[in-house]
Amino acid sequence: MNHSCRGVDRVIGICKALGANHYINPIGGFELYNKESFIKSEIDLQFLETKKHTYKQFDDMFIPFLSIIDVLMFNSTEKTKKMLNFYMTK
Repeated sequence: MNHSCRGVDRVIGICKALGANHYINPIGGFELYNKESFIKSEIDLQFLETKKHTYKQFDDMFIPFLSIIDVLMFNSTEKTKKMLNFYMTK
């Protein structure tokens, strides 16, 4: 793997080095990565998107799309397991 690569070339290089043929990126990468680059390298690119859901945080103002740490702090194990179904790939 070429450690001087950046961006999409670095991601594809890591996938190839690990023998991966499927790469899932957070939805924020939708604007960064071109599926054609991955297709040429025989790697299936998908994006992980969260369906909007709410839960009680410190006060009445809910801040969406924080990290899994926030979810774990404010929810039971059972509720957290159910929330894992709120993710979908594009």
